[in-house]
Amino acid sequence: MMQLTLNTLFPVVSTPAITYIVTVFTGDVRGAGTKSKIYLVMYGARGNKNSGKIFLEGGVFDRGRTDIFHIELAVLLSPLSRVSVGHGNVGVNRGWFCEKVVILCPFTGIQQTFPCSNWLDEKKADGLIERQLYEMVSLRKKRLKKFPWSLWVWTTDLKKAGTNSPIFIQIYGQKGRTDEILLNPNNKWFKPGIIEKFRIELPDLGRFYKIRVWHDKRSSGSGWHLERMTLMNTLNKDKYNFNCNRWLDANEDDNEIVREMTAEGPTVRRIMGMARYHVTVCTGELEGAGTDANVYLCLFGDVGDTGERLLYNCRNNTDLFEKGNADEFTIESVTMRNVRRVRIRHDGKGSGSGWYLDRVLVREEGQPESDNVEFPCLRWLDKDKDDGQLVRELLPSDSSATLKNFRYHISLKTGDVSGASTDSRVYIKLYGDKSDTIKQVLLVSDNNLKDYFERGRVDEFTLETLNIGNINRLVIGHDSTGMHASWFLGSVQIRVPRQGKQYTFPANRWLDKNQADGRLEVELYPSEVVEIQKLVHYEVEIWTGDVGGAGTSARVYMQIYGEKGKTEVLFLSSRSKVFERASKDTFQLEAADVGEVYKLRLGHTGEGFGPSWFVDTVWLRHLVVREVDLTPEEEARKKKEKDKLRQLLKKERLKAKLQRKKKKRKGSDEEDEGEEEESSSSEESSSEEEEMEEEEEEEEFGPGMQEVIEQHKFEAHRWLARGKEDNELVVELVPAGKPGPERNTYEVQVVTGNVPKAGTDANVYLTIYGEEYGDTGERPLKKSDKSNKFEQGQTDTFTIYAIDLGALTKIRIRHDNTGNRAGWFLDRIDITDMNNEITYYFPCQRWLAVEEDDGQLSRELLPVDESYVLPQSEEGRGGGDNNPLDNLALEQKDKSTTFSVTIKTGVKKNAGTDANVFITLFGTQDDTGMTLLKSSKTNSDKFERDSIEIFTVETLDLGDLWKVRLGHDNTGKAPGWFVDWVEVDAPSLGKCMTFPCGRWLAKNEDDGSIIRDLFHAELQTRLYTPFVPYEITLYTSDVFAAGTDANIFIIIYGCDAVCTQQKYLCTNKREQKQFFERKSASRFIVELEDVGEIIEKIRIGHNNTGMNPGWHCSHVDIRRLLPDKDGAETLTFPCDRWLATSEDDKKTIRELVPYDIFTEKYMKDGSLRQVYKEVEEPLDIVLYSVQIFTGNIPGAGTDAKVYITIYGDLGDTGERYLGKSENRTNKFERGTADTFIIEAADLGVIYKIKLRHDNSKWCADWYVEKVEIWNDTNEDEFLFLCGRWLSLKKEDGRLERLFYEKEYTGDRSSNCSSPADFWEIALSSKMADVDISTVTGPMADYVQEGPIIPYYVSVTTGKHKDAATDSRAFIFLIGEDDERSKRIWLDYPRGKRGFSRGSVEEFYVAGLDVGIIKKIELGHDGASPESCWLVEELCLAVPTQGTKYMLNCNCWLAKDRGDGITSRVFDLLDAMVVNIGVKVLYEMTVWTGDVVGGGTDSNIFMTLYGINGSTEEMQLDKKKARFEREQNDTFIMEILDIAPFTKMRIRIDGLGSRPEWFLERILLKNMNTGDLTMFYYGDWLSQRKGKKTLVCEMCAVIDEEEMMEWTSYTVAEQALMPTCSSSSSGRTGIVGHWP
Repeated sequence: MMQLTLNTLFPVVSTPAITYIVTVFTGDVRGAGTKSKIYLVMYGARGNKNSGKIFLEGGVFDRGRTDIFHIELAVLLSPLSRVSVGHGNVGVNRGWFCEKVVILCPFTGIQQTFPCSNWLDEKKADGLIERQLYEMVSLRKKRLKKFPWSLWVWTTDLKKAGTNSPIFIQIYGQKGRTDEILLNPNNKWFKPGIIEKFRIELPDLGRFYKIRVWHDKRSSGSGWHLERMTLMNTLNKDKYNFNCNRWLDANEDDNEIVREMTAEGPTVRRIMGMARYHVTVCTGELEGAGTDANVYLCLFGDVGDTGERLLYNCRNNTDLFEKGNADEFTIESVTMRNVRRVRIRHDGKGSGSGWYLDRVLVREEGQPESDNVEFPCLRWLDKDKDDGQLVRELLPSDSSATLKNFRYHISLKTGDVSGASTDSRVYIKLYGDKSDTIKQVLLVSDNNLKDYFERGRVDEFTLETLNIGNINRLVIGHDSTGMHASWFLGSVQIRVPRQGKQYTFPANRWLDKNQADGRLEVELYPSEVVEIQKLVHYEVEIWTGDVGGAGTSARVYMQIYGEKGKTEVLFLSSRSKVFERASKDTFQLEAADVGEVYKLRLGHTGEGFGPSWFVDTVWLRHLVVREVDLTPEEEARKKKEKDKLRQLLKKERLKAKLQRKKKKRKGSDEEDEGEEEESSSSEESSSEEEEMEEEEEEEEFGPGMQEVIEQHKFEAHRWLARGKEDNELVVELVPAGKPGPERNTYEVQVVTGNVPKAGTDANVYLTIYGEEYGDTGERPLKKSDKSNKFEQGQTDTFTIYAIDLGALTKIRIRHDNTGNRAGWFLDRIDITDMNNEITYYFPCQRWLAVEEDDGQLSRELLPVDESYVLPQSEEGRGGGDNNPLDNLALEQKDKSTTFSVTIKTGVKKNAGTDANVFITLFGTQDDTGMTLLKSSKTNSDKFERDSIEIFTVETLDLGDLWKVRLGHDNTGKAPGWFVDWVEVDAPSLGKCMTFPCGRWLAKNEDDGSIIRDLFHAELQTRLYTPFVPYEITLYTSDVFAAGTDANIFIIIYGCDAVCTQQKYLCTNKREQKQFFERKSASRFIVELEDVGEIIEKIRIGHNNTGMNPGWHCSHVDIRRLLPDKDGAETLTFPCDRWLATSEDDKKTIRELVPYDIFTEKYMKDGSLRQVYKEVEEPLDIVLYSVQIFTGNIPGAGTDAKVYITIYGDLGDTGERYLGKSENRTNKFERGTADTFIIEAADLGVIYKIKLRHDNSKWCADWYVEKVEIWNDTNEDEFLFLCGRWLSLKKEDGRLERLFYEKEYTGDRSSNCSSPADFWEIALSSKMADVDISTVTGPMADYVQEGPIIPYYVSVTTGKHKDAATDSRAFIFLIGEDDERSKRIWLDYPRGKRGFSRGSVEEFYVAGLDVGIIKKIELGHDGASPESCWLVEELCLAVPTQGTKYMLNCNCWLAKDRGDGITSRVFDLLDAMVVNIGVKVLYEMTVWTGDVVGGGTDSNIFMTLYGINGSTEEMQLDKKKARFEREQNDTFIMEILDIAPFTKMRIRIDGLGSRPEWFLERILLKNMNTGDLTMFYYGDWLSQRKGKKTLVCEMCAVIDEEEMMEWTSYTVAEQALMPTCSSSSSGRTGIVGHWP
């Protein structure tokens, strides 16, 4: 809206005025409002100029209210440096709490925010009643620039020429048009003979060429006689005159209430003429086609439009818009040249408002009727018919409006606050970079909720109009009518599929006269623009045949196939009754661009009372861009139009030139004439530019390229019905008259397996895929040659009619899990291509059952050669009993992708669902089809509130996953469902993707949808090393009781200790009973980590559960594909031992090494080469003697179960239970040594062990003194000095510890448990020469290129009830020249996540040194509407720069709060800067001595002294494993720049279970210069040992030279009063000065 200032004066030159829009927010705290007079002072950029004290008259200043003021000044102050706000301190309630002040200067387009959040009250806080406010630069926003203009309006002095009707104007320029501007709020009178002056602000429209003025009153006495208007730019004095001298009166002149005036005056270069357009509106002949509603029409031409005109002044009919009428109207406007588009609508009022519009005819008056331009419609404008729209935009008959128009899908979310809903009429207007829409009243929603704009609901609307370009803002509001008018708007989301973009406009505010700022309309800007799938428009025209019962009540669907792919299944729906006998129905669809169409599938669901349907013909139309050759006639016509345009432009320029000359004759001189010539030349150049622009518009798609309509005809002439023709409900059609695929018949034989309960009663569906022409779509297998389908051991034959697919590539088979016996064991499917007489064999041999196998109800199968499935002679089979298909399982697994789908149900009330849930995964190549989620791996009662379900979905050739569709069938007692998120993990791709939802799938919640399309959050995607398939066959021996009921696990090891995770092979107890029987081979296909080219060993074991857990394993075969997939290798691991607690050595874990390798490789000539060889130098199986010494201190022994893991450079033993001691019956007693034997493959050099216990039994605490490990083969011995408690009650409360071998000096990063540990390693000198690209494992997330420095980040979360978040936060640091760090995640140690309400969280991180930091970006990875976070304060300390920045943020980072963004850039100009002293990074290495008890738990403190001063006492962080016996610990310290150092003081506090420490020496290394300083001690810090002191001082040694001399001081203490005595202890300090 344009702001107006109204005065009554004569048009004289006035002082230019700059408008400032000041918004004052009063806080929502008790007693915040005031009755005092509020004033404001604005200061310019440098503070030299100011506005003076401005009293804000008319404000309310009540608690929680927002007051808006428009202030005009004669000086430009924006951008402001500061503002002063205060009050007069008078009245009863004079205290005031000001939240903030926001000031927008339209002239500069700068909006500035000045936070206050303080009292202006002499009795509160600091007692101030005036405050200086400074801008928070981070919140500065750029808005549309507007410039000040003065408008003079002359009303003639005729009788009754004045009016108090609302007068509107709209101004048109070369660059666009204004919104409608109301000149007289509150119905102020325009009096006869009086000149009214207005100040208005307009955007940059270029040169004006016309103005439109109108009012909406048609009653007697409401008319107005306007003489003229004048517009003048108050800055550069450009002036435009608009002459009218006519009535705007429904009872005077030509009875019109709208006038357009062409621009005249010295600034105008072309004076456009007036034109009258003859418009004929033709209503259709259908039943009920007429309407009683008010009809509005707008014509769009080459230049501008007529604006929306109410059609009431008909020339030929008194009863308008009746059935079959052709109503004629005249519209007068400034010429638009050629009319290109018509927009027509009605307001839906009246009992019979529905209207069927046939067409609109338009011609310029004076032209013959043959020049009529026809704009066909042939559609309803009716809430209850067609698509429910009341507005249509029409194009000439040689175009298609429905195809060329863009569809804007608008979702309006009403906030979830008390009283948020409204009964008012809501309207919206969109602004793009090419054009804008009308102010559209939202009357008919797409999702048909019972009541619109209800609390917490989402209403969806579609706006169909011309392409307005990229949307940059919108205006939304309501008319404040109805019983409950107030409305809390949450957000607006606009999807434009044809652009491939989605815009989000956060609002989170009231639109209410009595709330907030009292506004009913708000202008919104997008907070986020995301790319979505780009779609094209299709128009489908379906002719139903003219035979008895031809119509259908079923739901009709179609799917389009082309050279670029296929669309999704598209249901054809309408509000009208469709598919009636002998009818034509047209549908508008948005779907993927499939390129050149080669087939179409049409079908229906068979539902309803009359589902049978006779379809005659289908037409499919869409737009394509192609090169078009013009005929000579078309070229001549085009040339004629261009010549006509040039003549018109020349005439308009001449008219303007003559007008200027006429004025010059009245008083111009020669100098003025020279200026006229100069302006004339500029005028000609500008007109040439206009002509060039018009030509460019014609060639929008490139030279010679045009957007044309391509249409395809599909002839059906057949029934889609049960019991008629071929009983099919679906048919595939090819375009008529075009070469393409032929029709084909596929004979499908379904072989059900011959295992118990293999048959099914469920409905089975099949999809067949081909190499050339897509797929058949999902077809139900209904009619079999057997009366009872899919019985055990039975073969059922079906026939499928489809377009020829080419060579078959795969099939998808599924069932819906209905019936008494739904589970189904499918043996195979044979499909015969009847045209080519080729049979394809698709083996399955798996269950499709909830309780069997992996629980999937759907399988995708690949074809195999017939030799693998058809019976062969014993000779042909080689006399073996192996199934030939076993050799293909690994290859087929490699071609498939197994997805692990995790679904989190929300914690909201009634969030769980009883409905049947399904999912579809969409990839770039294909989709999985609808997959029922029946078999959860985690819960039997699925999808309960706050539950997590895990499912398996297996597919082939999906491509890159980009979308997940989740839904349910709305059945059950409580079908509504709230989903937090869906996670899809694909191990074979090495990618885990999260798809946030945070919305209801419920008919009575949100937008009423029970299906959601979810898209992955990029920041939450986790990448890892892809898994590969292994075929693992375990052979159970032929000995008594060799079989087992336990669950077997396996771990595979490669070189360099690379190994897979531990994998249990059975997924359920049924499989545990089925496999591992005596003298059997149990085969599994599993996906595990790729361990490299060589498998060194495997570890197998079981969980020792079941009735007969003991197992005798003969051997294990592992088969895997070769790296180039041209063959496979099989490794054999002999075992022939028991894994049982009652047999052999009573171990349930064995490590096996390979004995031989069998390789099969396909050569280039197609031959198969088989190679058998023994493994060279396999690892030895070694017996390790592990002796564990329990300490000789009180309570040292334990009764808990103890476990050990031994690590070597060739691998590890895995966790082993230390069950039986070789030398003692009662293990782990105080002061004893227990010996255990562990059998494992050779570990190489052992360097680390992990000890833990389960804290069971009464005496669980355990003190370990040391561990010795002896290799019985080569007699290597390894010593681990421990001296630590494993206890929840002692030391640091840990039950698990890592210990390194006594002589080990390598990397100890495995001790890292928190991000701070990894950051410290990233900063250390050991990373200086490391190639970052080679870093793997956890460290890969922390290393980065460039100089790295530490940062300390502190984040304070607000105290609002929804302030907390469990999202993962991050920062970016931005320095000079926009140099940016990489994303720095603010991660916690393991086990902690998120930011709780009111918390202060501190993080130690490292990042790129960007120099002087200018900005910091803070955000989080939450992508759902529920991911809210209120940040109160952000602090960043940079020790290497000696600076700390403190930012008061007080802002939401949330999709559904504040301004709708989840990351924000803060300018450090807003921060309070604190000097913390420049620190230098030093790498500190501390050596603890190799003496018994040398390690400590005490707190250690350090003070450093140097030439330039001393540091404060600093505590050395012990972490969890520092300062242990014979250990050197290296870490980073930040120390004041006082070097060179002279001495160091170390102090311990003597606390903890180990209060003593043997300190050897300390080394400091300057990270910048590399300078080294050594400090030697070599003694105890103890009250009992050594020097019996807890404090020591060490002289600095630099280049082997001591920096200070040692001095001894004798301190004598003498009592001054002998009669006094004291038993207290004292401390003496000696202070001196060392020059």
